[in-house]
Amino acid sequence: MAVAGLLVLALLGQPRARTYYWRDAAGQTHITTAPPPSGAEMLDSPPPPAVEPGKAVRPEPVRQSASKGGNRGVVLNSVQQEAWDALNQHLAKARTEGDRRTLEGVADSLIHDCLWGSGLWAMPVVPLLSVLLMGLLGWWLALGLREGSLAPLISGFLLLGLALGHLLLNGFLYHPQAVRLRQNLELLEQHMGTGKALRPEYRTLLQQRYQALEQAAEPFQAPWRFPAEVKTLREAMKQVMVEP
Repeated sequence: MAVAGLLVLALLGQPRARTYYWRDAAGQTHITTAPPPSGAEMLDSPPPPAVEPGKAVRPEPVRQSASKGGNRGVVLNSVQQEAWDALNQHLAKARTEGDRRTLEGVADSLIHDCLWGSGLWAMPVVPLLSVLLMGLLGWWLALGLREGSLAPLISGFLLLGLALGHLLLNGFLYHPQAVRLRQNLELLEQHMGTGKALRPEYRTLLQQRYQALEQAAEPFQAPWRFPAEVKTLREAMKQVMVEP
């Protein structure tokens, strides 16, 4: 199950076009998918990823309350707020020009950053290491036993490795991804460049998708359910971005 989940995750998590955040000589902030011109001042990529639950609260980019509630637990500093405001202006311009590609691209880029930023790209290897180590442990323990016990013991430890790998996959990858996605996408809902609140039916739709994503990140869910929910959320967010 863990291996199948990793395969699906790899298919859904292919690298996407990089987004550049920079300031020109006149002091205007730009967000583009093309590299900035020479002499431009590079800025930190907004929006920042959310921190994982249980992490100590510090006066750093984003803070999260212990209770659920999406962006109500996020506090932005002045730099982050400036980045979100710049993104809001960028999306407002895209809407004025009817640039659907930019609207969908921003949602795609944000989701990709939430899924794989801050070292999360390396987490899928942890379940594989779990299976490998448990298999080696079973082989080592079977060395002193009679020959017929080798295959059953190694198979049993490999199954234990799969189960442990699945728990590690949920705890160290899916759960942090679910937290980051909900917090940052709820912030995006307020910075879509429309100047008005999201339509109630779309707000309800996204809340349902966030809840489904959090449920899919629970320890005993099938490992392929979370990537499937991410795909569904991505399509819903693109729809909301284009027709808020």
